Formats: sequence, structure tokens, C-alpha cells
Amino acid sequence: MKTWPVRSKLKIFALLLILLAVLLPATASAASDPANTVMVIPIDGEITPAMAAFLEDKIDEANDSGMLGIIIDIKTFGGRVDAAVEMRDAILSSEVPVVVYIQSRAISAGALISIAADTIAMAPGSHLGAAKPNPSDSKTVAYVSGEFRTTAERTGRDPQIAAAMVDESLAIEGLVGEGEILDMTAEEASQVGYADLLVNSRNDLLTKLGWQNAVLVEDEPDFRLRIAQFLTSTEVAALLLAIGTLAFVVEFFTEGFGGAGIVGIVFFVLYFSGGFIAGYTNLWSIVIFIAGAVLIVVELIVPGFGVFGIAGALAMMVGIVLAAPSLSQGILYLLIAIVVAVVAVPLFIKFFGHSRFVRRLVLEQAETSEAGYVNLPESKKNLLGQLGVAYTDLRPAGAVRIDGRRIDVIAAGEFIDQGTPVKVIHVEGAKVIVEPVDE
Repeated sequence: MKTWPVRSKLKIFALLLILLAVLLPATASAASDPANTVMVIPIDGEITPAMAAFLEDKIDEANDSGMLGIIIDIKTFGGRVDAAVEMRDAILSSEVPVVVYIQSRAISAGALISIAADTIAMAPGSHLGAAKPNPSDSKTVAYVSGEFRTTAERTGRDPQIAAAMVDESLAIEGLVGEGEILDMTAEEASQVGYADLLVNSRNDLLTKLGWQNAVLVEDEPDFRLRIAQFLTSTEVAALLLAIGTLAFVVEFFTEGFGGAGIVGIVFFVLYFSGGFIAGYTNLWSIVIFIAGAVLIVVELIVPGFGVFGIAGALAMMVGIVLAAPSLSQGILYLLIAIVVAVVAVPLFIKFFGHSRFVRRLVLEQAETSEAGYVNLPESKKNLLGQLGVAYTDLRPAGAVRIDGRRIDVIAAGEFIDQGTPVKVIHVEGAKVIVEPVDE
């Protein structure tokens, strides 16, 4: 096997150092010139609050650095309207020119984000629109349609076309009929002034923008943000809350603290973590939820007639709602948790009996003599025939004193004055009957 002499190795190492010395300054020089740098922001997948936070951070970074431009490389079927509105606002407020590049599709919430850009570039075969909201009641349609119209007006595009992406009652001749939702191909969007550029590739886009010599800076969402993206999707967040609630219900019906409680804690931590990483869940909403959980634990340990438990449950509900990206979303998540509890609790009561919490409020075992419980009056049979003195007037009930003890009695047949000697003539349970004694 051939070995390299030490001098040859040193020469190769020195050559590498020289190459690095030549290349690194040039690279650093290009990268250190923000005016010749374009930020590329990929938006791929569901539009969520985590994705909105990522976009806002990158737009702020580009603006703070004074970059040449921003390209949003978008591919989405849509997602949450509230997250899309936040992203739209961030794009509209950017002082750095924003270009949306649609390689395949920008549907629903993605259409709103695209309309907000200064320039829309579309590749052949791509399409834009189909933003009918769900639910599609008149109030929701009016709200979303308003967001689309105002966004189009801000960027100098036809607001009626934007509204037709949302409202199927609108018809635009030659483009969409009544009862249909507008979804435009690249060619159609170009004809009505929505696609400013038709491009075949990113290089083609850069050339037509005059940015072909610019340095591209592209940051993919990091691992932490990808986790938040997953956890804050509507279906996953609802599922986390449902499983966490079910696990806590199971824990309340089992003795001690076990696996169900751990599972519940893990899933609630995941629910709150997604929102916290995404930036819309404040720390105090988590504190409120934890305080509620602590109150429920206190209820299980210290008798509180349900006060601690009820206060804890209310606090946990408030924490769940406040941790959501919006009030309506929080109420939806809370309703899901309540439905899960309402369905699960009767089933567990049927198969396992009452929970530990309910057992603190309800007496479940009858205190019978068979079970060893005794609820009998003190026996007074030994008083039969004994003599005493009326301690009070007996009219007919009163008290007598027998051997220094005060005994409640009833006079037989006639009233007896205080101080009169008496004799016990009958005892029945707790009832003692006396009569006067002739001295």
C-alpha cells in the first residue's frame, strides 16, 4: 500500500488552506452584503400558527437586515384562516419586496397569503384559489370574503376575483359561474392580472426579477418548529386534548396514581408545548391550567365538599381556551374535551363504579348492623324500679335525678311537681316512665 510522505501531506494541507483563504472571504463578502441577498422562505404543508410564527420571524429578519427581496416558495392545500391572516399581515407590512412563487398550488389559506404579495409568480400546471371556508355559513363566508377583498385592494388586484375564491354566489363572466368556487390555473391568473410572472423554474424567476446575481439565503423550519407545526395542526391539537382528557378520566376511576395519569400529563404537555413554541400560548395560560390541576389534587386529598374540585376544573377549562390560537378555536377544543368526558364518565361509572372524586361527596355504603354499625340508644333497663326525685316539673315530660344522674322521663297519668319522690315503673327503649311515691 502506497503511503504519502510527510512533506507531501504538508504541501496538500497548505494548498487547502490557501484555497480556503481565497474562497472564504469571497463567500463572506457576498453573504455580508444584505443589499444583494434574497431570503427564500419555504411554506410547505398545512398553514398553522407555527408556520405563521416561522414566516413572521423570517420576514422580520429580512427587513432588519435590509435584504434585496423575499421569495415565499409556497405549496399548500390551506389551513387555518387565523394563521393565514397573521401571515398576510406580516407580508403586507414588509418593506422588503415580497414575491410568492407557486410551483404547484396555493389553495384556500394559501391563496390569501399569495394575494398579499407584491408579485405572484406561477409555474405551468399550478393553480390558485378554492378558498371556500369551513364552516360555510353566511357569517363565516362574509368574514373570509372581506379578508380576501381588502387584501386584493391593498395589492392593486381585482377584489371581485378574490371574493369569488371564497363566495360561490359570485359569478365572473368567462372565469367562474354562480354556484362555483374560483380556482385559477397559471394561465387564467395571468390573463386577469393575478399572476404577474409565468416562470419555469426558480432560476427563471430570479432572472425575470433581475435577481440572478443575488445570494440566496434559504432556511428550512428547524426540528423544533416542525414539531410545533405538527402539534398545532387542528386535528392533532384536538386529538391531544381528547386523549389527555380521557386519560385523566381513567385516572380518577383508579386507585393511586398510575399510567393513565402519566399519559394524561404527557398529552396535555404536548398540547400546550405546540402553542408555546409557535408563540401564541402565553405562560400564564399554562400556569392557570396547572393551578387547576393542583386544586383537583387537593380535592382528592383534603375534604373540600367539591369546592376545590369545581374551582380546579374551571381553571383547567380556562387554561385550555386561553392556550388556543383564538377564542373560537379554544372553545372548540374545550367542547371536544367535554364531549369526551361526558361520553367516558357514564361508561366508567357503569363498569367501575363512582370515581374517587364522587366517592368523596356521596355515601356509597349503607351503615347497617350487618356491616358492624350500631345506632342504638343507651340501654336504661337497669333503671326499672329505682327511686329518685323530680328534678323539674313533669308535665308530663321532665327530668328526675336518680343516684346523682339526671334522667329524662315522662310522668304516668298525672303531672308531678318538682321535688316529688318518684319511682321508675316502666322502661321502653329510651322512654322512662315514672310515678309519684307516697312517703
